[in-house]
Amino acid sequence: MGIVDIGGALAHADLRTPLGLGLYRYGFRTIESRVLVGLLRRDDVVIDGGANIGLFSLLAAATVGPSGRVIACEPSPRTMALLNANANLNGFDVIERHEVALSDQPGTASFVVFDNASGLASFAPGLDGGKVIEVNTATLDDLTARLSAPVAVLKLDVEGAEVKALRGARSMLGRDLPLVLLEVEPGHLGRQGSSVEDLRQTLHPLGYEAYAIRGDARLVKITGPWQPAAAASPNLVLAPAARADRIESLRTPV
Repeated sequence: MGIVDIGGALAHADLRTPLGLGLYRYGFRTIESRVLVGLLRRDDVVIDGGANIGLFSLLAAATVGPSGRVIACEPSPRTMALLNANANLNGFDVIERHEVALSDQPGTASFVVFDNASGLASFAPGLDGGKVIEVNTATLDDLTARLSAPVAVLKLDVEGAEVKALRGARSMLGRDLPLVLLEVEPGHLGRQGSSVEDLRQTLHPLGYEAYAIRGDARLVKITGPWQPAAAASPNLVLAPAARADRIESLRTPV
């Protein structure tokens, strides 16, 4: 186990895993992490859905500061242990941690985890060899019902359960209109009974527009289907008109 500086925070790198070895060798400076930091402001409330070992949560905590709040959701007990260790390493009390899988209803569900590939854990993974465990599920509406400040940014990377998570956040989305950074992988969505069009139909009625992410972390407005087909990132930024000021510095010139 090593410790690496990921730019504003420290993280444990488990050298027995591909993720940890990559962190130790190359650090953590992804296109998506740069976009997330660009979307955030001091004192924001941010949700990290599918937090894994907490890399995005750490960067968010460093950006929003001690008066902000980060709600990190990760269902795998083993991965959550690393997330807890990373939060404690930095003394980030602003990271509120929930060992749950985000879904459209609370309860329990079967979930598949992998020993050396935590980022592939899923309700319906695209490969064999995982271990099935029972996890708690929660909705974003329940997790955010008692917040005293609106959610500013929602990051989702839940291996195809993105539509389920958004359907469990209808009240929060309508109330707070957060910016959304989420992974869009048609194959992952399909294995869980949803599609890119389901994603659009969930958010477009609330006034959301979609932006692809270029290799330089700039945003390009999408005028067709909501998928990052030719972009550098499999993620989209979804933004309502009420939050247009937050993305201006990241948008490409018209």
